[in-house]
Amino acid sequence: MRTRTQIVASFAYAAAMAGASNALAQPASFDKGVDASILEAERAIQELNAASKARAKEKRPAVQPVVKAVRPVVRVRAPCNLNGNTQFFQIPYVGFCGAIHGSFTGFIGKDFATEDIAFTTQRLPAYRFGWNGVGLNAAVPMLYYWKNPLVRNTTSGAYVGTYSMVNFLAFRNTDYGTISMFINAGVFARTAKNYQGETRITLNQVYGNYWRGAFDQAWVQFGGLRVGLQPSLFSFSRTGYTFMPGYASYLTTPAVSYTHRFDNLDLLPGILPRLGASVSVSAEDPTLRRYPDGVLSRYPTGRGYPDFVGQVRVGAPAFVIHASGAMHEIRDVAANAYNPFMPKNSAWGWAAELAGEYRWKWSGLIGPLGGEMYGKAMLSASAAQGALAYLGIPYMSIDYVSSSTGTIQRSTGQSIMGSYEHLWTPVFKTSITGAAFQAFMGSTPELLGFGNVAFGFNTQVRGQRVVGNAEYWAGQGWALGLEGGWTWSQANGQYLGGRGLPVSVNFPNVLAYMRKAF
Repeated sequence: MRTRTQIVASFAYAAAMAGASNALAQPASFDKGVDASILEAERAIQELNAASKARAKEKRPAVQPVVKAVRPVVRVRAPCNLNGNTQFFQIPYVGFCGAIHGSFTGFIGKDFATEDIAFTTQRLPAYRFGWNGVGLNAAVPMLYYWKNPLVRNTTSGAYVGTYSMVNFLAFRNTDYGTISMFINAGVFARTAKNYQGETRITLNQVYGNYWRGAFDQAWVQFGGLRVGLQPSLFSFSRTGYTFMPGYASYLTTPAVSYTHRFDNLDLLPGILPRLGASVSVSAEDPTLRRYPDGVLSRYPTGRGYPDFVGQVRVGAPAFVIHASGAMHEIRDVAANAYNPFMPKNSAWGWAAELAGEYRWKWSGLIGPLGGEMYGKAMLSASAAQGALAYLGIPYMSIDYVSSSTGTIQRSTGQSIMGSYEHLWTPVFKTSITGAAFQAFMGSTPELLGFGNVAFGFNTQVRGQRVVGNAEYWAGQGWALGLEGGWTWSQANGQYLGGRGLPVSVNFPNVLAYMRKAF
């Protein structure tokens, strides 16, 4: 397990289309690039859905006459230049409107880490009952942490890479709702060095497959029902306004989700105009949310029960508040793998998140001194037990520890992230992200044999990160950016009633990028 997060992943986070809100408190230049076009398309779909519901309500008479069942006629109602939006084009023969956008991002960076925290897990030999009676088995769980000095070989010199993607969105409005589909695919590649200092090119992979790593999203939606590869409902929006991510969950996963929207709630209209809300539920692929190590914790092959996720959002043009929760199944086979006499136990982990975003124009707060400057800030806090991948933290902790008898002890953790973006002029912005996390994992003390002392461990892992960014939009879809960050991590354990020595590392890193959107 390693502390440093791959930079390539952060671009997938930053360029995804989750969209925290429909807030329109800034000019369009505030969210330039592909993100803006995707969010604009999402807003168009929401408007079409609302228009379809309104038309259906207008056509429905007060008293429903009894008529002979007929096959409904599906008709396209909205032109592709909805509300003057000309980014959509007519797709021949199928009656869909479509839009294609994309971007090319090239980057160069330097990681100044010379050492890292590494973890070793094992099961100490102990006398336990088995099918052949009492005998020695790899049984009692144990975890050690140490500094890995070989990391300096992987960070010597700079790295270069690209994040290039294409987005395709299509929709067709009907009397019964909007049918839409979205595909986001690209090439995510960078150079990296191994412990021998040899440079190689790495491509993003998921489940060991390059094709899955190339697709960030691919879904079909009818009304509020969405099926396919999509952002998890647990995620708020993104991992901060900087390219390098903060500690917050953002993940796309195969899922089936349904969202019901409540438009124009008319609650305190003088204070909160255009207030809306949504309630969403989903069943999501659990495999990417698993944090095992294979020795102290091990999931079986296969998916088992899906992760069940719920989300509630309340928002107006200037803000959005998000709350989400998830249930994650734990099915352990680690103890049974070392002693077939032991059971395969199961449990449930959980995670919860509360987040929000607020946008404003500075002249509305400080008068003429604010000029044409805009600001936006987001904050998220997450907690989890037995489902630590929902915290959005590095792979420095595991979901649970399985005892020699198969008893599951779930790990716990929390993460928090705050980010602020300031638009100084229509073409220049700066942003900063700060984040922190902590995780606790351990085992109940167990005897190695008759008359021996009980062995167990409790380990705490903590981390902090600060990232700053400056970006200039040069026009014609070009953007130039510079980013710098600092990361600190620490591990501290307790064994046999005594506290171990803490181990900590910290390092800065820098990144420069150039992006062309089309």
